[in-house]
Amino acid sequence: MKQLLLVAFLCLAGLTAPAQPAAWTFALPGEGVNALMDVATDAAGNAYVTGRFTGSTRVGGTLITSARPGVCLFIAKISPGGQVLRVTKLEGATDALAFAIAADAAGNTFVTGYFTGTLTYNGGQQTTGQLTSLGGLNILLVKCGANGTVRWVQQANGGSGGAATGSSYGYGVTLDQAGNSYICGLINGSDITFGGGSFGARRRQGFLASYSPRGQLRWAKVLAAYPSQAAVGASSPAGGVAVDEAGHCYLSGVVFQGWTVDGLTLTSQAGNQYLARFDARTGQPQWAVALPGASDGRALAVDRQGAVYLGGRFTGTATFGSRTLTSAGGYDGFVVRLGPTGTVQWATALGGPDNDLVSDLAVAPNSRRPFVAGTLGYLSPGARAFVAELNPGGRVQRTAAGGPGTSDGGGLALDGRANAYTTGFFTGEVHLGPHALAAPATQPYLARYGKRMPGGGGADVSNAPALFPNPAQNHFTLRLESPVPAGRATLHNQLGHAVAERPLPGPGAAPEVVFDTSALPDGLYTLRLETPQRITTRLVMVQH
Repeated sequence: MKQLLLVAFLCLAGLTAPAQPAAWTFALPGEGVNALMDVATDAAGNAYVTGRFTGSTRVGGTLITSARPGVCLFIAKISPGGQVLRVTKLEGATDALAFAIAADAAGNTFVTGYFTGTLTYNGGQQTTGQLTSLGGLNILLVKCGANGTVRWVQQANGGSGGAATGSSYGYGVTLDQAGNSYICGLINGSDITFGGGSFGARRRQGFLASYSPRGQLRWAKVLAAYPSQAAVGASSPAGGVAVDEAGHCYLSGVVFQGWTVDGLTLTSQAGNQYLARFDARTGQPQWAVALPGASDGRALAVDRQGAVYLGGRFTGTATFGSRTLTSAGGYDGFVVRLGPTGTVQWATALGGPDNDLVSDLAVAPNSRRPFVAGTLGYLSPGARAFVAELNPGGRVQRTAAGGPGTSDGGGLALDGRANAYTTGFFTGEVHLGPHALAAPATQPYLARYGKRMPGGGGADVSNAPALFPNPAQNHFTLRLESPVPAGRATLHNQLGHAVAERPLPGPGAAPEVVFDTSALPDGLYTLRLETPQRITTRLVMVQH
């Protein structure tokens, strides 16, 4: 019955799908669970992903290496066809993690997260820059130019101490039209500092800060525990931040007991999601609301009319203004739209009888259509990552889910034509449309769902070669579904070394190319197909 209800949910969305076709146009695997943490897009439709690795990693068929020991953060620019165009690296940290990325129309990127130790990076014009933490885990904000050079880095210090008192994190980042950046997250420490300002000792409190295009701190606000900083269990982590065109900055998160900032106080039952609005110029708080029953706090976006969209999950019932949603399973995902004053306009539940959630959302730039990413059957062996499009009134219009295989949805970004780029994780093997990903352990992915590229570009999978069996034991066959120019197919191991090569003889030749894998060690391999017009890659799992 659970499977029937889940299929009914997906099919119902498909019945009302718009006339323009959409499909999974590429799916690129990463290496390492934290290699693809979030995604952003620019005006040209390029995608930008951020993550971390130690030593080396791969994005699709592209090998990325670090010249320094320690943890490396990176930002990769990826074309609409799925090709890695360039990579920016910050190397050598004791520990570091990038949680979120934002990009402007020109391709400048901003990344926030945390680090400890020293990060070394290319500062442009043959200069090298360094950033060193000052006790505990420090909040990090990096700006990279459109050419990939690091323009500036900023940090917020949590003070000395262990994990409970000296660990601070940047969870969300966004930009306004003037190029100012806004970050949010959680602070812990004996002496919290942003720029030259000190906030004293803080424990598990949310923050919101803004920086100028040149990296100077404009203002910073901390959500102090209510009724006192010593309140047992008080916490207010902030996970989502968004700025509208009218100069309002919105902050979302989860509140335990309550918080106060500059005379504005919010009280709530433990674990409820909150939404607050600030003046983007000064940081002055304007209003805040709690959403009883709702949890998670990252999925936040605004549209050009000033409406605010929140996503997350709820169990049992959740109250959104005068609207109450009831979950069909353990917990369901939700999307709610509020007006600029915090009034709820509509609320929609997404899910079935299992545990389902919304992990991120974005709004199409030329309409009021929200897109969401999330997971159906979260924490179950058959979990399925999905991308769903809603109409301006909150009804699901179409849904694309992964499967067969186990996958979980993560970050989401839209380009100017409402093509969706999403990150997530898969375990073992998963199919996203015609794209099969396989790995011996849980790995991340970046996928694009939307219109195929015009002119048979790299993201058009209608003529994609078939590869079987996968996993392979003693051999696999590459079947060319349509004529391709002469070229070559090269199989690379996880170190990037070529272990086998076969020619692609061109039109009129045999449509199949066979690779012998009987002598190859078990593991994940990358098959690189090169012709004068394009380069594509496919993953192959060898299991004897």
